[in-house]
Amino acid sequence: MDSKRFHFRAWTMLVLLALIMAAYAVVLFDLQVVQGSYYKEQSTRKIANTETVQAARGEVLDRFGRVLVSNRATYQVTLDVKLLGDVQKRNQTILELLKICREQGVSWNDSLPISSGPAFSFTTAMPFQSVTADEDGKEKTSDTRLYQLLKKLKPAGFPLTVPEGGALNDLATADAVMAALRSAFQVEENLSDTEARALVGVLYELSLRSQEISYTSYVFARDVDVEFITVVKERKLSGVKIDTVTVRQYETAYAAHILGRVGAIQNWESYRDKGYSLSDNVGLSGVESAFESLLRGTPGTKDVELSQSGKVVSESWHLDEETGEVLSPKPGNNLMLTLDIDLQEVVEEALERYIPGMTEESQVGACVVMDMTGGVLAAASYPTYDLSTYTQDYNDLLTDPLKPMFNRAFQGLYAPGSTFKPLVAIGALQEGVVTVREKIQDTGRYKHYDRIEDQPMCWIYRQYGSTHGYENVTEAIRDSCNVYFYEAGIRLGIAKLDEYAAAFGLGELTGLELYEARGEVAGPATSAKYDQEWYEGEVMYAAIGQGNTQITLVQLCNYIATLVNGGTHYPAHLLKTVKTNDFSQVVEEYRPQVRGQVEIAPENLEAIKQGMALAADQYFTGLPVQVGAKTGSAQVAGHEEANAVMVVFAPYDDPEIAIATVVEQGGAGARIADIAAEIIEYYFSARDVMDAPAAEGTLVR
Repeated sequence: MDSKRFHFRAWTMLVLLALIMAAYAVVLFDLQVVQGSYYKEQSTRKIANTETVQAARGEVLDRFGRVLVSNRATYQVTLDVKLLGDVQKRNQTILELLKICREQGVSWNDSLPISSGPAFSFTTAMPFQSVTADEDGKEKTSDTRLYQLLKKLKPAGFPLTVPEGGALNDLATADAVMAALRSAFQVEENLSDTEARALVGVLYELSLRSQEISYTSYVFARDVDVEFITVVKERKLSGVKIDTVTVRQYETAYAAHILGRVGAIQNWESYRDKGYSLSDNVGLSGVESAFESLLRGTPGTKDVELSQSGKVVSESWHLDEETGEVLSPKPGNNLMLTLDIDLQEVVEEALERYIPGMTEESQVGACVVMDMTGGVLAAASYPTYDLSTYTQDYNDLLTDPLKPMFNRAFQGLYAPGSTFKPLVAIGALQEGVVTVREKIQDTGRYKHYDRIEDQPMCWIYRQYGSTHGYENVTEAIRDSCNVYFYEAGIRLGIAKLDEYAAAFGLGELTGLELYEARGEVAGPATSAKYDQEWYEGEVMYAAIGQGNTQITLVQLCNYIATLVNGGTHYPAHLLKTVKTNDFSQVVEEYRPQVRGQVEIAPENLEAIKQGMALAADQYFTGLPVQVGAKTGSAQVAGHEEANAVMVVFAPYDDPEIAIATVVEQGGAGARIADIAAEIIEYYFSARDVMDAPAAEGTLVR
């Protein structure tokens, strides 16, 4: 009985095993024979893709090689249109990614000019058509990227033609544009307006890139952390890539207005034909913008093969078929500036310490320090900001009434006041209308024009009812005697005065590589510009730096450098040296180019310098070198206190630096002498330390 049962079970097991083996054989036959070619094709099919790999930007250094801006490695999230799938899958993937961003507190790139939530409004005054100026200053009208996309999508019911008598920018409301884009991108109706806006913003970016033949990827988020990346990878979202890139690392908290920022392209038309991708970062301000072509480097091209699921199968640098060159990225050049970052720190801290509280009104100001050939050693605008926290601080900076993002050193326009008098003195001496020994009487009131009812006065007469008596040019500069310079201005005439002002670079661009204001000098042409009539007697006010004269601080500093170096006028500049990324070769080295020569007789120059030295003796004591200075104050409409201005040069015998400082509503120019004193003290003391020989056994770089 047991034997029969055993044989039955054994045969049963053999039959079941045979059936299983037969089933496996059928399946294997179907896979390998019947559908073998299909699965072979699927397993070997790859998606070929070409990617642009951005090169690391060059570093920015100061004149002594101290690194100011470098790079650090980080991660960015990129969306690839070709791997996001169909419309439904694409939208779900993006919504999931946006949800992760909100959970992790990560912001994403979105340039759609519509507010982030209802009621929708445009975030730009001209959403459909913009007006820009070409290289010749002529206005150029062009369609915005939003309008170009709408014309391509042709959303149903959206008006693409302008009503009669209307303007293109009155085409439709923001709500209408949102509704049109929701329809065109097939956004689900059950999504809230806020969620739909976020999704449409990303789809807008993807659509912009789909119009560019060679650009399919979109940098969704930059500089994300490992925690965010971990969450994204866990969700296994198709078409979402994590790339390692470099971003700017700021090694100093100073010189924000000079160094500038890097960010997304804001004017695509300017970069389209220069080899840029729509997702590239570019210099937006400061040195980063001015020297973009030197710092950027050359992007590389990578060949990437992907599986159907979007996984990377292989990667290699693209080989140029014509040249045989491997197209790997080449880092940008390193930029060495004329800036001394330690001096910059001294200047910024001095402004921060002295400006608040100088008067009840004083809150803002600026200072420029320059060498005798126009090299900017320091340029500070107060208040300032920190580039490393710019993004977090942006809203506060934007709404701050003191406008900390405004660069007063290069863009602020100020009446020079009495700091203009040395220029008038040089003009009058060189033209022979006064001599170094001639004395002019200060009568308190200047009575050259008897018909003037309110005759101009010297400041000492206005304040104390006294006069300076008879003074020569040196004494007049020392005492800042208005009557002397009224007379010198009348004798010189406005045409010659303006000629000398232009020769010293006032009212003209200095040649600085960064954006600067032009300014203007009082005269018939300037008055005509404002539809004002010019009267002969106005030359008196022009001669003391008043009237319509408005110049930048960098112009003022450059004028003083030109004056005390003997009249050689150099352009202002920040570039010192450009070196390859590995510092092995010099690509470019700045060589001073003379813009003009102001003829100044040695006797005349010495008379002016002596006057400035005597003026400096009233404010400066205990400095390591003798200096020359001139103060100024200029009344500003609507303010009780005048702007305080001061120019200084040092050393007296062989000038090396010029300093120009302004404090808005700072009162008398003498009040800012402490700022200049700290700069001079540091500059000459630090130089002595730097020039000292290294001790024996010290490692020298």
